[in-house]
Amino acid sequence: MRSLYEARCAMDTFNAGFSGRCIRLRPSRANQCHGIGEVIRLWEVENLIQEAPRWMLPRGHSFAAEIARWFRTGFRDGTLRYIPDPARPLGYDYWCSPAATLERGGGDCDDLAILGASLLLAGGVDAWVVVGTIHQGGRIDGHAWIEGIDERGGFLIEATSGGLVRNRRPPQYRASILLGPGCCQIAA
Repeated sequence: MRSLYEARCAMDTFNAGFSGRCIRLRPSRANQCHGIGEVIRLWEVENLIQEAPRWMLPRGHSFAAEIARWFRTGFRDGTLRYIPDPARPLGYDYWCSPAATLERGGGDCDDLAILGASLLLAGGVDAWVVVGTIHQGGRIDGHAWIEGIDERGGFLIEATSGGLVRNRRPPQYRASILLGPGCCQIAA
Protein backbone atom coordinates (compact mmCIF):
# COMPACT_ATOMS: atom_id res chain seq x y z
CA MET A 1 0.00 0.00 0.00
CA ARG A 2 1.30 3.46 -0.91
CA SER A 3 1.90 6.10 1.69
CA LEU A 4 -0.16 9.29 1.95
CA TYR A 5 2.90 11.19 0.68
CA GLU A 6 2.97 9.05 -2.47
CA ALA A 7 -0.79 9.51 -2.89
CA ARG A 8 -0.39 13.28 -2.73
CA CYS A 9 2.42 13.15 -5.25
CA ALA A 10 0.18 11.28 -7.71
CA MET A 11 -2.31 14.14 -7.66
CA ASP A 12 -1.88 17.71 -8.80
CA THR A 13 -3.94 20.80 -9.44
CA PHE A 14 -4.20 21.98 -13.00
CA ASN A 15 -5.18 25.42 -14.14
CA ALA A 16 -8.48 24.99 -15.94
CA GLY A 17 -9.12 28.73 -16.18
CA PHE A 18 -11.95 28.60 -13.61
CA SER A 19 -12.29 30.14 -10.17
CA GLY A 20 -12.96 26.66 -8.81
CA ARG A 21 -10.33 23.98 -8.50
CA CYS A 22 -9.74 20.89 -10.59
CA ILE A 23 -7.35 18.12 -9.68
CA ARG A 24 -5.81 15.39 -11.74
CA LEU A 25 -5.32 12.08 -9.98
CA ARG A 26 -4.55 8.47 -10.66
CA PRO A 27 -7.62 6.47 -9.69
CA SER A 28 -6.79 4.60 -6.50
CA ARG A 29 -8.48 4.43 -3.12
CA ALA A 30 -5.72 6.48 -1.45
CA ASN A 31 -5.84 9.20 -4.11
CA GLN A 32 -9.64 9.31 -4.14
CA CYS A 33 -9.78 9.50 -0.33
CA HIS A 34 -7.39 12.43 -0.30
CA GLY A 35 -8.78 14.08 -3.44
CA ILE A 36 -12.39 14.28 -2.25
CA GLY A 37 -11.33 16.66 0.52
CA GLU A 38 -9.84 18.94 -2.12
CA VAL A 39 -13.00 19.24 -4.22
CA ILE A 40 -16.00 18.99 -1.87
CA ARG A 41 -16.39 22.72 -1.21
CA LEU A 42 -19.57 23.76 0.57
CA TRP A 43 -18.65 27.45 0.44
CA GLU A 44 -18.78 27.36 -3.36
CA VAL A 45 -22.49 26.44 -3.36
CA GLU A 46 -23.90 27.89 -0.11
CA ASN A 47 -25.22 30.92 -1.99
CA LEU A 48 -27.42 28.63 -4.14
CA ILE A 49 -29.37 27.32 -1.13
CA GLN A 50 -32.28 29.25 0.34
CA GLU A 51 -33.21 28.30 3.87
CA ALA A 52 -36.88 28.16 4.75
CA PRO A 53 -38.55 27.40 8.08
CA ARG A 54 -39.72 23.80 8.22
CA TRP A 55 -43.34 24.85 8.74
CA MET A 56 -43.28 26.61 5.34
CA LEU A 57 -42.26 23.48 3.46
CA PRO A 58 -44.88 21.16 1.99
CA ARG A 59 -45.55 17.87 3.75
CA GLY A 60 -43.09 15.21 2.62
CA HIS A 61 -40.56 17.78 1.38
CA SER A 62 -37.14 16.34 0.67
CA PHE A 63 -34.03 18.39 -0.03
CA ALA A 64 -32.58 15.41 -1.93
CA ALA A 65 -35.63 15.47 -4.23
CA GLU A 66 -35.08 19.22 -4.75
CA ILE A 67 -31.45 18.65 -5.76
CA ALA A 68 -32.45 15.80 -8.12
CA ARG A 69 -35.08 18.12 -9.66
CA TRP A 70 -32.45 20.87 -9.99
CA PHE A 71 -30.21 18.47 -11.95
CA ARG A 72 -33.10 17.35 -14.21
CA THR A 73 -34.07 20.97 -14.90
CA GLY A 74 -30.46 21.92 -15.63
CA PHE A 75 -30.05 19.10 -18.14
CA ARG A 76 -33.42 19.88 -19.75
CA ASP A 77 -32.82 23.65 -20.13
CA GLY A 78 -29.14 23.29 -21.10
CA THR A 79 -27.52 24.95 -18.07
CA LEU A 80 -25.93 21.58 -17.21
CA ARG A 81 -24.49 19.01 -19.58
CA TYR A 82 -22.29 15.95 -19.54
CA ILE A 83 -18.72 16.94 -20.45
CA PRO A 84 -16.25 14.05 -20.64
CA ASP A 85 -12.79 14.42 -19.14
CA PRO A 86 -9.97 15.29 -21.53
CA ALA A 87 -8.05 12.32 -22.90
CA ARG A 88 -6.51 10.53 -19.92
CA PRO A 89 -2.73 10.59 -20.09
CA LEU A 90 -1.30 7.63 -18.21
CA GLY A 91 -4.63 6.74 -16.59
CA TYR A 92 -5.31 10.03 -14.79
CA ASP A 93 -8.81 11.16 -13.87
CA TYR A 94 -9.92 14.77 -13.41
CA TRP A 95 -12.14 15.95 -10.55
CA CYS A 96 -13.47 19.49 -10.41
CA SER A 97 -14.89 21.49 -7.52
CA PRO A 98 -18.50 22.72 -7.64
CA ALA A 99 -17.52 26.23 -8.81
CA ALA A 100 -15.45 24.86 -11.70
CA THR A 101 -18.28 22.49 -12.71
CA LEU A 102 -20.84 25.30 -12.60
CA GLU A 103 -18.60 27.67 -14.57
CA ARG A 104 -18.03 24.99 -17.23
CA GLY A 105 -21.77 24.31 -17.37
CA GLY A 106 -21.29 20.65 -16.48
CA GLY A 107 -18.78 17.87 -16.14
CA ASP A 108 -18.46 14.12 -16.17
CA CYS A 109 -20.09 11.81 -13.63
CA ASP A 110 -17.61 12.49 -10.83
CA ASP A 111 -17.70 16.29 -11.29
CA LEU A 112 -21.51 16.26 -11.22
CA ALA A 113 -21.60 13.92 -8.19
CA ILE A 114 -19.16 16.23 -6.36
CA LEU A 115 -21.40 19.20 -7.18
CA GLY A 116 -24.53 17.39 -5.95
CA ALA A 117 -22.93 16.09 -2.77
CA SER A 118 -21.61 19.59 -2.01
CA LEU A 119 -25.12 21.05 -2.44
CA LEU A 120 -26.66 18.40 -0.20
CA LEU A 121 -23.99 18.78 2.50
CA ALA A 122 -24.34 22.59 2.42
CA GLY A 123 -28.09 22.05 2.93
CA GLY A 124 -27.50 19.88 5.99
CA VAL A 125 -28.10 16.47 4.37
CA ASP A 126 -25.68 13.57 4.85
CA ALA A 127 -24.35 12.72 1.39
CA TRP A 128 -21.44 10.90 -0.22
CA VAL A 129 -19.88 10.63 -3.64
CA VAL A 130 -19.91 6.94 -4.48
CA VAL A 131 -17.35 5.57 -6.92
CA GLY A 132 -17.97 2.21 -8.52
CA THR A 133 -19.28 0.71 -11.75
CA ILE A 134 -22.53 0.77 -13.65
CA HIS A 135 -23.68 -2.27 -15.60
CA GLN A 136 -25.76 -1.37 -18.68
CA GLY A 137 -26.59 -3.44 -21.72
CA GLY A 138 -23.70 -5.86 -21.29
CA ARG A 139 -21.20 -3.04 -20.63
CA ILE A 140 -19.46 -2.27 -17.37
CA ASP A 141 -18.19 1.29 -17.00
CA GLY A 142 -16.53 3.19 -14.18
CA HIS A 143 -19.05 5.59 -12.66
CA ALA A 144 -19.76 7.99 -9.79
CA TRP A 145 -23.07 9.01 -8.25
CA ILE A 146 -24.50 10.45 -5.02
CA GLU A 147 -25.92 8.53 -2.08
CA GLY A 148 -27.17 9.89 1.21
CA ILE A 149 -29.73 9.90 3.98
CA ASP A 150 -32.32 12.61 4.54
CA GLU A 151 -35.55 12.98 6.50
CA ARG A 152 -37.25 10.44 4.19
CA GLY A 153 -34.51 7.79 4.37
CA GLY A 154 -31.76 6.62 2.05
CA PHE A 155 -31.47 7.84 -1.52
CA LEU A 156 -29.36 7.60 -4.66
CA ILE A 157 -29.15 10.49 -7.13
CA GLU A 158 -27.82 9.82 -10.61
CA ALA A 159 -26.01 13.12 -11.14
CA THR A 160 -25.79 12.71 -14.93
CA SER A 161 -29.60 12.80 -15.25
CA GLY A 162 -31.17 13.84 -11.93
CA GLY A 163 -32.78 10.46 -11.39
CA LEU A 164 -33.69 9.75 -7.75
CA VAL A 165 -34.11 6.30 -6.20
CA ARG A 166 -35.22 5.82 -2.60
CA ASN A 167 -34.20 3.24 0.01
CA ARG A 168 -32.18 0.95 -2.25
CA ARG A 169 -29.29 0.91 -4.66
CA PRO A 170 -30.44 -0.41 -8.05
CA PRO A 171 -28.60 -3.62 -9.02
CA GLN A 172 -26.85 -2.02 -12.01
CA TYR A 173 -24.96 0.28 -9.58
CA ARG A 174 -22.00 -1.48 -7.94
CA ALA A 175 -20.36 0.70 -5.29
CA SER A 176 -16.65 0.43 -4.44
CA ILE A 177 -15.90 3.47 -2.26
CA LEU A 178 -18.02 6.02 -0.36
CA LEU A 179 -16.30 9.41 -0.26
CA GLY A 180 -17.08 12.56 1.67
CA PRO A 181 -15.54 15.02 4.09
CA GLY A 182 -13.88 12.86 6.72
CA CYS A 183 -15.27 9.69 5.13
CA CYS A 184 -13.51 7.18 2.95
CA GLN A 185 -14.78 3.67 3.27
CA ILE A 186 -15.13 0.54 1.21
CA ALA A 187 -18.78 0.21 0.15
CA ALA A 188 -20.91 -2.55 1.58
